Formats: sequence, C-alpha cells, structure tokens
Amino acid sequence: MPDRPSSEEVSLQAVEDHPIYDSDTLAELEVMFGRSHLMDLLSRLKVEIGSRLNGSASDRATLGHDAHTLLSVSGSLGFTDLSRRCFEIERACLRGEDLAAPLHAARMAAAGAIRAITDLETQG
Repeated sequence: MPDRPSSEEVSLQAVEDHPIYDSDTLAELEVMFGRSHLMDLLSRLKVEIGSRLNGSASDRATLGHDAHTLLSVSGSLGFTDLSRRCFEIERACLRGEDLAAPLHAARMAAAGAIRAITDLETQG
C-alpha cells in the first residue's frame, strides 16, 4: 500500500493549489469603493495579518480569537485561502485538535497574503 501523505503535507499542498486571493472579488470591491479606499483596506488587512497568528500553539484562546478575526476580514476582502485556513485553526481550537498542521498552513497563507498585498500596492 502506498504511503499516505501526512495531514501537514495535505494542508501544505492545498495552500499551493489555491489562489491567494480572488481577483474577481477585488475587482468588485474596487468598483464599489474605488482604488484608493480598496488599497487602504488591503493595507489595514496586511497590518492585521502581521499582528495575528504569532502566538504559541499552546495558547488556544489567543489563536482561536486571531483566527476568527482574520477569517472574517480576509474572506470579505477576497483572501479566501487565508480565510479557510483560519477557519481550520478556529475549528481545531474549539475541538481540542492538534494545531501544528493548520497553524503552519495558515501562517504560510498569511505570508502569501502579505506578499500579494505588497505586490498590489506596488502596482499602484
């Protein structure tokens, strides 16, 4: 029987297989709010991402709160992969499940979101 990938490998693969953000959502938000306001929202999201998910896996309350906060704001701005990863952390916190794989995947998604926002900012 072939080796099955670990949950961490599956989680990492899923991060690589999904776009960092939904360009259609960002385009709709730009039409609604204008480029300047959208970029302000993305800049705030970047700061929020940078201040979250930095705690230890043993601090489930903080990680669960951080994940819940990022789940909402990142999803509403089209960063669906990060939002989904934060949902996985929040669920693991609530169920008392191991946080290693979902936390690693969320941190990777967060880093990707920060890079993507930085790229969008430089596109002016």
